[in-house]
Amino acid sequence: MLNFLEDVGIVKTERKEAESLYLARALFHNRKMRPRNRDKFLKLAQKNKVTLRAAPLLDSPPEVVDGAKTDASEAMQLYELMSKEFTKEGVSFVVIKSFDSLPDMGHDLDFLLPRPKEFEAAKAMLLDRFKVSPQPLTHCDKLLGKFSCFLPGYKHDFELYPTISQLGEEHVKPETILEDRKVEEISGSRVWVTSPTDRVLIRVIHAMFRHNFLKLSDVIDFPELAKNSSIPQILDAVDDAGIGDAFTFFVGTIDRFLKACQADTKLIDELKESGEKRFGKDRLAFLRRDRLVLPYRIPTAAIMLLFLLKGARSAARGRWHSALMCIVTPPLMFLDFVNNVFDNRLLLRRIW
Repeated sequence: MLNFLEDVGIVKTERKEAESLYLARALFHNRKMRPRNRDKFLKLAQKNKVTLRAAPLLDSPPEVVDGAKTDASEAMQLYELMSKEFTKEGVSFVVIKSFDSLPDMGHDLDFLLPRPKEFEAAKAMLLDRFKVSPQPLTHCDKLLGKFSCFLPGYKHDFELYPTISQLGEEHVKPETILEDRKVEEISGSRVWVTSPTDRVLIRVIHAMFRHNFLKLSDVIDFPELAKNSSIPQILDAVDDAGIGDAFTFFVGTIDRFLKACQADTKLIDELKESGEKRFGKDRLAFLRRDRLVLPYRIPTAAIMLLFLLKGARSAARGRWHSALMCIVTPPLMFLDFVNNVFDNRLLLRRIW
């Protein structure tokens, strides 16, 4: 049981914290690493989506570097294929998060398709023309309306999202994200990406409301993403989304890691100070005294409280469906934990 709790990040040990900060400090200061167990740190880098960034510091084996580069190349090939097909079919889309941590790539490629008819057309095309293999979804992903699949010959999971959410709660109008998209050249390809401010907002929403984890890539990338928007623009977007508490907690956590790594905190300090002036003091700071273990699991109590606070704000704005989805979060998270303990045998699949 202890190993399970440690693996999922609920139990955070001194040893795990020391290993996490060793890797983080090396990356922030471009410092060579000489761990006794290099394989352990290669796995830690992979879990934190920094495999290629950590490679020269760990003297990573060629096969590890080549594998990561091949994965990144495949993701771009998959993007080029699907963007071409979607454009031919008149399907409007924008990539969310997938290319925000370059040179490192995650295991999936995420497209946002907010228009229901176009979403269904894209899904039908994938099933009928490309003969994709649909992947099982968590119960929350089913509520959200997400579609996940593998295309023949590709290792990356290709995912379609109708909105930016966990189980249907409303943060931001997805149509607005689509309207504000822009073309950016990445690795020689023209890619539809979200606006700079939306990149910041989506990073916070996914970490706090969907994944409930912060990876080292989040700690490194977030200050760089935030540089591309003004602080008032970011705070306005956070206010419109009704996630002031989540933003304050997220920025406070990033700040803890940066200070522990003796990294530059100037921009994050400004965001933190401006955020507290706008949204009030961090109400959940007392839950942020745990060890800095990476990937950093957001305390479950904090997640539940953030959803309840979000639900109250949604109700105040007349967003009743969003409020209801937020209110049912605590029992769903408890059921998901119990289900995980029994290896998902109780409900046959993940809930969260």
